Amino acid sequence: MEKKHGRKIKIVRITLVILIIINCLVIFKFSSEQSEKSDNRSGVIVEKIIELDPENKKLSIEEIEKKKEMIVTPVRKTAHFSIYTCLGALLYTFSKTFKGKEKAKVFASIALAFLYACSDELHQHFVPGRSCEFRDVCIDTCGAIFGILIVFLIYCGIKVIKKKD
Repeated sequence: MEKKHGRKIKIVRITLVILIIINCLVIFKFSSEQSEKSDNRSGVIVEKIIELDPENKKLSIEEIEKKKEMIVTPVRKTAHFSIYTCLGALLYTFSKTFKGKEKAKVFASIALAFLYACSDELHQHFVPGRSCEFRDVCIDTCGAIFGILIVFLIYCGIKVIKKKD
């Protein structure tokens, strides 16, 4: 029985490592895009958001452009936050497959996400038209913390349900 459990843990760990690597590669790919391509990608999302509100059809081109300018930054920052939410959740879930203190697992997950966010921003510094902003590192790290919190709450919920049974 112990060997079977050990194999399951190994499979879970390998799967999580693969998902973490994929998540990091996706982040790297987005960060490698030159500003024009990145702006176009954000622009598609902004267009879809604008189209969702039927009231926008009554606005002039200038008013629509102003609205687009107002939401492009939140769209971009939400993308940062979201992809790092996934990274934080994956890192923390991976840490949960090991024995140890909960605080250490949380700290290690946050630290790894923070370090990856720093390396990501440094990488962007060398991409034409992109910038390196500590604000993005903070947004990314907050996203990771949110992902960790989600997983933590799920684990707490599972424990409560198991205790009831």
